[in-house]
Amino acid sequence: MQRHFKNNDDAKTVVQEIEQIIDAKVDAKKDILATKEDLHLIKEDILKFQVDVEKRYNSIISWIVGTGVGTTGLIFQILLFISK
Repeated sequence: MQRHFKNNDDAKTVVQEIEQIIDAKVDAKKDILATKEDLHLIKEDILKFQVDVEKRYNSIISWIVGTGVGTTGLIFQILLFISK
């Protein structure tokens, strides 16, 4: 910047104004941008959600198998009752 201005004071002033503009823009976007900590928390939440989904999936599979076995047993009992 010094070669574009006549003295160091003018160059320093321009650089300070540019820094203020950049700081203002970063501060304005600070709430929107995610930090590494935010991303880590989101990753943990996703992993917990995956575990919950797997548990529910296993529970649903157990209910489906149990209902199928119960229904099959009921059908056999009805067939045995009818055939006697």
